[in-house]
Amino acid sequence: MIPFIYNKWYYRMLAGFIAGLLAWLLVEVLLNIQYRYFVLFTDPLKYLQAAVFGIFLIELITRANRLLQQKVPWEQNPGNRLLFQTLSGLMIAFLIVFVLRILVYFLFYPSRLIIFSDELTIFIVVSIFILFFNLVDIGYFLNERYRKSMAEMEKFRKENAEYQFEMLKLQLNPHFLFNSLNTLSSLVYEDAAKASDFIRKLSEVYRYVLDNRDRELVPLLQEVEFIKSFAYLLEIRFQGMIEFTFRIDEKDLAKRIAPMTLQLLVENAVKHNVASQQKPLLIKIISDRRDIIVFNNFQPKTDQKGSGMGLKNISSRYAYLTNKKVEIMNDKSIFEVKIPLI
Repeated sequence: MIPFIYNKWYYRMLAGFIAGLLAWLLVEVLLNIQYRYFVLFTDPLKYLQAAVFGIFLIELITRANRLLQQKVPWEQNPGNRLLFQTLSGLMIAFLIVFVLRILVYFLFYPSRLIIFSDELTIFIVVSIFILFFNLVDIGYFLNERYRKSMAEMEKFRKENAEYQFEMLKLQLNPHFLFNSLNTLSSLVYEDAAKASDFIRKLSEVYRYVLDNRDRELVPLLQEVEFIKSFAYLLEIRFQGMIEFTFRIDEKDLAKRIAPMTLQLLVENAVKHNVASQQKPLLIKIISDRRDIIVFNNFQPKTDQKGSGMGLKNISSRYAYLTNKKVEIMNDKSIFEVKIPLI
């Protein structure tokens, strides 16, 4: 039942009162047609009785529906919930019409004749009202689900745009290119062979970025090859201050990952942690058949606090792509991020 009726007792009483009056009015119309006497409102007391029975019926159905919500929630299986809610409502209506009403007649009107066909008419009318309320109920649920789906879709669109913007900033990061060119200019004079390797790796990094920036997922094999090229550039630039370890299961290489996710995690580690000859930054990337995990020793820079936007964007991105969650752990000695493989 829709929340403003379901949750407030006075709304339930009002709804039951009105439903009881309307139901009895419909019953009188049907009985008039059946017996051809065409006189309405012959006994106002019957309307009052119907209103009381309506309040009682709505309250019992509400309590039954609350129990059903625990056992068969709308969110889990709307079809089964509608079926069980209808059957329970009809059972309650049957008990009220054929048991409670007849008991009231025996106690207060022992001489009055009970006509089974009239009681059946009342049961049919009450059943129609129950079916109507259930249709309103499932209509409200479907409307709420649609509204929430649209809101979530809009949220994911916004977060996806933020993620793409974050990726764009990383792709066009002038500091990375500037630092890489500085490193390259030194290598040209010191080690021509290493300079050639550096140029090749740099071109591989930018080629991967250009080829995959608009894709939702790429094979892990491609992402790992890309991050190894990216790691090579960082190792050359930092000269022993950053060390990478890779342990990727070959069976995981066919699985998929959002492109440049590993780059963002490595960039975060480099940006927010101290890296020196005395305290090298150790970054380890491994896979375990379910996730790819990026570890780094936790030695944060005192003058720089992160906004958390990069990790938030990754989590939002994966919430859009899969039900599996990104896990972030920090025990003050190791910072670890688990990215689900898809």
